[in-house]
Order: sequence, then C-alpha cells, then structure tokens
Amino acid sequence: MKILVITSCTSRKKYKTDNQLQPEDFLSSERLAARSAELKSYATSATDMYTGQQHQHLKAGLERLRTCYKEATVDLHIISAGYGLLNECDTIVPYNVTFTDLKTKELIARSNSLQLHERVETLITDYHLVLFLLGEKYVRALQLPFEVPDTITQVFLIGTGFRKLIPDLPNTHFVPTGPSLRHKLHTTNTTLKGLVFERLCAAVCRKGLQVFEEIRRNPQRILDVVLANR
Repeated sequence: MKILVITSCTSRKKYKTDNQLQPEDFLSSERLAARSAELKSYATSATDMYTGQQHQHLKAGLERLRTCYKEATVDLHIISAGYGLLNECDTIVPYNVTFTDLKTKELIARSNSLQLHERVETLITDYHLVLFLLGEKYVRALQLPFEVPDTITQVFLIGTGFRKLIPDLPNTHFVPTGPSLRHKLHTTNTTLKGLVFERLCAAVCRKGLQVFEEIRRNPQRILDVVLANR
C-alpha cells in the first residue's frame, strides 16, 4: 500500500536571514532564481528547513518508521505558502511567506497562482492512503474536493471547529483533533497533529504495517491507536 502524508510549512525555519525571500520574489521564475542564488549558502531540503514542533514530531515518526521497515513506506510532501507543493527532498532557501494573514479572496488567488488544487489532486492519485496534517488556511487553499477515485482514502486531521471544510464524500474523512485530544495527549495545538502521527508510526513499528490497512478501512481508528499508546 502506498501512503502519503501532506503537511504544512512552519514559520520556524532552520535559517532566518535578513534578506530571506519575500512574496514578491515568487512572482517570476527569473526573480526567484536570482534571489535564490543570493541565498544559496542557506539552501537545504524542505524537510530540514522547517523546525516547527508539528514538523519535528512528524519527522521523528517518519525516521522511526523508515528505520523499522528500511524502505520508505510513507512519502512526505509539504505545502508552502511560498513554493507551493514541495517534496520533502526539494531544495529551498529561507523565505517569509504565509497564508495566515490572507483574507479568503487573497488566499484563493495565492492558491491558484501556486496551482495547489491541481498539483495535489494529481499527486494523490498515486496513493492508497493520504493523511492531511493541515490547519484551516491550508485546507481552504486546497479548494476541496478532489476528483479522484474512491479507492484513494483521504484523511484530514483538523480541529473540530473546521468540520465543514471537509467534503462529505465516501473517500474523504474527517478525524477531529480538538481540545479533548490535546488534553488527553498533554500537548499543544501547534504540536498535536505531528504528535498524533509520531505515535501512529510508533504503533506501526510495534504492530506491523497492517495498522495502516486498518486505518484505511476505518480512519477513525487513528484516534484509538494513538490513545492506546500514550
């Protein structure tokens, strides 16, 4: 079974420079190339650039999983408000672009310029199980739903207040990650989704890859698995 995790960029980064990329630097490929060249000494992989708490827990889970099973059993892509859809191995430089302060029209315009909906929709067609670890603005930027076969199980871990953002479709599932779960796991909102994934990976290492099969059949099992291994 092919599994994909799609997470978001974080404001905390490995490098933060005075001349980091700004929104206007992404307006043309020529300008982006020139500005990126100025920052080449800070270039690193996308997965290493982001240092936010959610991302650190996610990375720890992936590393453990890949150590247990040797092969890369789960792929990781990251949605960046600057670069768009990134593979974890893509090389990037420091930048300061966010969806957070954008109004809805601005957010959709930015999403369209990055072709987020089309690129993510195309990407997920190669997988059987897709886990989305995204906040409200990033989910809105996807402009759901995706027109993909029902055989692709899409699971969105998001706060209970954003249930309406997730389409009610046979292959699209909402798994609540609100205050109750935060309390049970003794963690914070910025850490929660990453911690859930890290604990899921730990359970897979103990019990086997069939845990992912169980989740594909019943996505709500994620919470049972995570809470059983606190």
